Amino acid sequence: MTILFYHQDDPYGCFSNFSRHPVNIYDRVWMTSEHAFQAMKFHTSPVHMDLVFNAPTPGQAANKHGRNRSYPLRPDWDQAPSIQQLSLIQNIRVFEDGIDRKGVVAEHPLARVKDVIMYEVCLAKFQQHEACRKELLSTGDEILIEDTRSSGDAYWGWGTSMVGENKLGRLLMTIRQQLR
Repeated sequence: MTILFYHQDDPYGCFSNFSRHPVNIYDRVWMTSEHAFQAMKFHTSPVHMDLVFNAPTPGQAANKHGRNRSYPLRPDWDQAPSIQQLSLIQNIRVFEDGIDRKGVVAEHPLARVKDVIMYEVCLAKFQQHEACRKELLSTGDEILIEDTRSSGDAYWGWGTSMVGENKLGRLLMTIRQQLR
């Protein structure tokens, strides 16, 4: 069985980065994992990080601030992480040895700096919130897919065509394996 998730108020809603579970990471307690993730796009600009931190909702953290291209996006955001960045993360396993659900060789789930940050933020969330951790572990070995048909996001989810990268689902499956 495949488990789809997207809205924080739906079943498996705590898998959403918009779920109201504060995350203590990067020397702050962020209102949501979305706040923390979006702020890290601007790690060299404390002013812009503060704008994300203070956003009243995860939607505003993402849409008003995190996706605002007038803000100074960190230059390595879409680049491969450094060995130093990856050395901070231990025991990362590629979901199904890098083969996706259609049998196509998939990119490593931590191929870009933004993937490493998403992993760190989500791992912190599931380590810090027992109810979320239990819900994630309750999914057993099921495939987790962020159902982004409505938003069209084919990077973090599977997008409108349902063949996207599903990076968030893959990272959550990796975290689930680590938390066992």
